[in-house]
Order: sequence, then C-alpha cells, then structure tokens
Amino acid sequence: MDYRIEHLDFELRLAGKSKPVKTSRAFKTIPGLWSAAKKDGFMQQLKDMAWEEPKCTLESLLGVCGKEAAIMDDEFDYFMGVRYDGEAPEGTEILTIPPSSWAVFPNIPDAWKRLYSEWVPTSGYELASLPCIECFYAPGHKPRHELWVPIVVNDRQGE
Repeated sequence: MDYRIEHLDFELRLAGKSKPVKTSRAFKTIPGLWSAAKKDGFMQQLKDMAWEEPKCTLESLLGVCGKEAAIMDDEFDYFMGVRYDGEAPEGTEILTIPPSSWAVFPNIPDAWKRLYSEWVPTSGYELASLPCIECFYAPGHKPRHELWVPIVVNDRQGE
C-alpha cells in the first residue's frame, strides 16, 4: 500500500460536530452525514473557518473516526470539522489531538478496506491510541482525499 509518514509536532485543535455512527454501516452513513452537512450549510461554515492560519497539510475538511485507530466498538463518534485555533463557534465543539506521527494513505475507501487486513500486520508499525482522520482536500488537489492513521514511532523507525 502506498503511504508516507507525517510528524505533527504541535497540538491539532479542531472545531466541528460529532455524530454517532454504527461501525457496520459506516461506509453508507458517513457519506450521508457529509451530504446533509452540505445541504444544511454546515460544510460551508467549516470551509469558512478553515485555512485562516495554515500550519500543516491538514488544512481541509476532516472526518475524525472514534477515539482510537482500532475501531472495535459497535458504534463510534464521527467528528466533522476543520483545524481551528479560535474559540469554538456557536453550535460546535473543540477536539484536541496531541502531537503525533501518522501513516498517510492517498485513497480513503481503499485505505479503510486494506488497513487492518494488509497494512497493520505487515508494516512494522503499531497503531497509536488516537483516532484516524479522513482528510478531504479542496477541488483540484491531488490526491482528493487521504486517510491519516496514527502510529507509534520508535527510534528504529524515526524517519
């Protein structure tokens, strides 16, 4: 699987909203959440909040999946948001992710399908106890979206 390693040496502060998602229906439910967010104006609100002070490659619409990379529960919270350093706008909440390292995959659906069965067992990396992040870039960006998977990097792997 094609991937790169990214290290974010700062706290990632996100503003947005979370919704419960049944794990077994995530591939059907999550696109519907984004579609509803587009219709009700929440997606535009996120876009207006984003890109104020670019810091990293995660300057886009973000979908944060659960509380840790290994989603084992029947249901998890899916947080739709953007990187944002200001006060939480009304109707949103703040989610903070500590400085961390990530394996970044260029295609979200393909990465999810192969992550646990192919990449985790063979990569030599251990998943960190942080959520995975789906990153949806602005039109014209290549790739269009990426899956950021939190990893534990030991001294041998310090790329």
